[in-house]
Amino acid sequence: MGLTLTSEPIRTIDGLTSAANAARSQIPFILTTTEQGNTNFKIQIKIVDTSGSDLIPTTFKYSPKSDGVLFLDVGQIMTEYLEKNGLVSVEFKIKYAQSFGTTSPEFQTSTESYLAVYAQKQIYSDGGANLYNHLFKTGGSGTALTKWTVPRIYSQWKRTIGILYDGQFTSTIQIQYLYRDKTVISSNAATTVPATNGVQNLDLQNYAVAIPSNAYWVRANFGTKLASLDYKVTRDCKNPIFIEYLNSLGAYEQYLFDIKQEVKVSTSTGISSSRAINEDYSSVRVTNIRVANDWIQEIICETDQLSNDDLQAIAEIKRSTSVRVLLTRDGSKFVQVVVANNFSDTFSTDNANNNFQLQLQMPNNFNVFDAINYELTPSQAHLNVAFTAAYN
Repeated sequence: MGLTLTSEPIRTIDGLTSAANAARSQIPFILTTTEQGNTNFKIQIKIVDTSGSDLIPTTFKYSPKSDGVLFLDVGQIMTEYLEKNGLVSVEFKIKYAQSFGTTSPEFQTSTESYLAVYAQKQIYSDGGANLYNHLFKTGGSGTALTKWTVPRIYSQWKRTIGILYDGQFTSTIQIQYLYRDKTVISSNAATTVPATNGVQNLDLQNYAVAIPSNAYWVRANFGTKLASLDYKVTRDCKNPIFIEYLNSLGAYEQYLFDIKQEVKVSTSTGISSSRAINEDYSSVRVTNIRVANDWIQEIICETDQLSNDDLQAIAEIKRSTSVRVLLTRDGSKFVQVVVANNFSDTFSTDNANNNFQLQLQMPNNFNVFDAINYELTPSQAHLNVAFTAAYN
């Protein structure tokens, strides 16, 4: 018997098949062969796109167990690919073949395609690492890619909603404005969700258009294919710090810190270093080089009035692989930052008045007070890539 793909990470739950898997968990395949006893036997694997072209140029080679079974986890491979290319999801197939002795591998391609999402394993969710809970489903039981129970939205500031689309159902999104009691004030025209497999970060509003002054909620309504999500309209302050971060479900979210912002500056003195003398000793002019001072600005942000659930949701900023300070309301200008603090998160017994602090470290010699004039230089071009941690 030749090489057979006997198990793949497509799972059927409640009669619904899903190919979406959290890349930062396992994406498991099992392959079986009867030729494992041959000399120099290897199973070869390629990762390709849906057209069959190489997604990753490397051909991976593995040895099966003595019974001819190979357990293959491509989660780490796909995670690295997503990080290097600044992606939140990718659709792929695998090619597989066996080789031994002088035989040439004859590759077969998986019938199905799979979705790798830059997300953490959803422990205790149906399907485990499979993102079944967040898919479009009949009856609208799937949910958007957020850990917030009551997310916030600010008038005339960028706000996106992350969804996971796997091509099984078409749907629309309609933005509705609601009174305090959640009765509808008005509804925007419904638009079709783009038929692009993977994570999509959809705009909830045009930042240049104000939310109606009598609106208490903004609802993202997906009809009967995905659960609607209500955003609480929140007043912003005169000196906000606008943060965008990648959450553990693989989607971007935004939050406006509006209580207190404190700027700290850490500096280092100039450093002198000696260099070799390559001139006549009697006329040498310079033996030391002085390196210019470095300084780092850090911002301490604070917010409050958070429920216990909200506190757990916002704490994801501290674990995110991509955190940005957005320098404009539409998010078109930003600076990539590092979360540098270990402030503890304290829960209150009234479940409604939790405080949260965040300390953000800016790039070297970045001036917070001139932030609006900040421009990326060619040497900083990698900051446009979401997962800068992969390059630092």
